[in-house]
Amino acid sequence: MHKTEETARAICALDLRARGVSDAELPALVDRFWPVLANEIRQGIMEGSWPFSAQEIEALTQDYRRVLKQRR
Repeated sequence: MHKTEETARAICALDLRARGVSDAELPALVDRFWPVLANEIRQGIMEGSWPFSAQEIEALTQDYRRVLKQRR
């Protein structure tokens, strides 16, 4: 899980920076949304435990997409 989280955080930061998120806002948004990217990376396969329910991921995904849209 550790490697997946690191990768997801890096991709999330890249996505958010590309949308103009400031360096001040970035850490909090990455902390909130990295599970969305990790879920996409893992595609149902995960070493270790997956601490997020399907409902949590769905809600986070909707919020993440909204944030990305607002930053266009």
